[in-house]
Amino acid sequence: MDLHITDIEDPDINYSNEPANIPLHRRPSISIRAKIAISFSLFFILSFTVTGWSYWILTRLENKIEFLEIADNYMVEIQQARRFEKNYLLYSTDLEDALGHLKTADEILTQNSEKIETILGRDHFATMVSYMTKYHGQLVLLGRAENDAEKELVVPKLRQFGSQMVSFAGEFVEKEQNSATRMFLLAKRVPLYFMGALFVLMVFVFTFLTRQLLLTLNRFMDYTIRIGEGDFSPITPARKYRDEFTKLAEAFNHMIKELDHKHNVLLESHKLRAIGTLVAGVAHELNNPLNNTLLTASMLTEDFHTLSDDEKIEMVNDVIGETERAQRVVKNLLDFAREGETEMTPLEIDKIVEDSTRLVVNQVKFAKVDLKLDCETNLPKIHGDEQKLKQVFVNLILNAVDVLPPGGEIRIHVKKDKSRGYVLVTVTDNGPGIPEHIQGRIFEPFFTTKSQAKGTGLGLSVSRGIIKKIGGYIHLTSSPGQGTTFTVSLPATESPSEIMSK
Repeated sequence: MDLHITDIEDPDINYSNEPANIPLHRRPSISIRAKIAISFSLFFILSFTVTGWSYWILTRLENKIEFLEIADNYMVEIQQARRFEKNYLLYSTDLEDALGHLKTADEILTQNSEKIETILGRDHFATMVSYMTKYHGQLVLLGRAENDAEKELVVPKLRQFGSQMVSFAGEFVEKEQNSATRMFLLAKRVPLYFMGALFVLMVFVFTFLTRQLLLTLNRFMDYTIRIGEGDFSPITPARKYRDEFTKLAEAFNHMIKELDHKHNVLLESHKLRAIGTLVAGVAHELNNPLNNTLLTASMLTEDFHTLSDDEKIEMVNDVIGETERAQRVVKNLLDFAREGETEMTPLEIDKIVEDSTRLVVNQVKFAKVDLKLDCETNLPKIHGDEQKLKQVFVNLILNAVDVLPPGGEIRIHVKKDKSRGYVLVTVTDNGPGIPEHIQGRIFEPFFTTKSQAKGTGLGLSVSRGIIKKIGGYIHLTSSPGQGTTFTVSLPATESPSEIMSK
């Protein structure tokens, strides 16, 4: 089969200008793509933040470790200087070694001044250098002392500056060790915090995407079920913003519009078929008053001069009566065949059913079937379309006539279902019934148990669509050999808005 480009629906076709889609298109737009991008951006920002913090903390730790190594070397040198200082005071030896270690300590400070300043700060570094310089000066003075008296003058300050130098450096080393320990502990905990935050973010994104995608898909599944049941009301906005699903909703509304149009075409086609069935009976019913009218008019013409005025008036009244009788028959058929949009008006269901039985009375007589109608009194009104409801009941009665043999019975009962606020119309026949395995398909379009000459399979499908559209239900109860009952449930209401809001 050749495929032409015109056979393919344009995916970018714009349905937003259709009346049912205008409320959908008026909302501000946030696309699903943007929402997903934002969600993944949150993941990236969180990961980038944790990575950046980890890099920063590791850099800090690296600097602290280098400082602790420098400080450890520095502490070793000044402690060695203090040890040789004590040897000199006790034995007057090793002073040069003390000065040598102190020089090495000074070189350590000089070579790593920038790193140490980064950790300690400029002021504390200057204080450390100051203590070491003062200690060095006292060591030089100690070496120059010529007697014990001069040494005794230098020793107190020497010990003071030496103690300050060691304790000052020791305090900072201990402080940095504690800081490094805390940073290591924090670095161990951050991955746990990150996993917790990541889990919370994943739950949030999952919930968000579920609400945005899965719930929307479920809503569209409900739309398809509703449309399949014959409810062709358009999709209305369910969220504040529009996205890619809005185009899908617009396409759905376009499809609903087309389906509603096709459904109405099928409905009218089925009505025409029903009219064709009724015409045979109407022709017979019209034949009687026409024959009577013709006979009376002929007699009046032949005997006009011999008849009295009263007899003439009586015969004219007979002609008028038979003409009115024929007029009523034609009017009923025209009312049934009248086309028009669905019009929700207050209706008395018992009169609708009675009018429907009058339309099929001749078919019932020809089939030699007994039809009985039983209506309860004081039934509440319903709201619906008169002609379409008549089409439903005519179809149900004709279906029963088709399956009944001569002598069969059809019972129609109209009553109120008090527990649910519905009016029930049951059409029951004592025919062969419907096999259980096909009962589930009985309302499917084009499914029929009749021969091609007698049925199209549209009657019950169209009937269900009509009833569903006004908020009602239709279902069947049947057993082979026990007959079939169709029950039409129509909501008893006081205003059309109660139906239209369903």
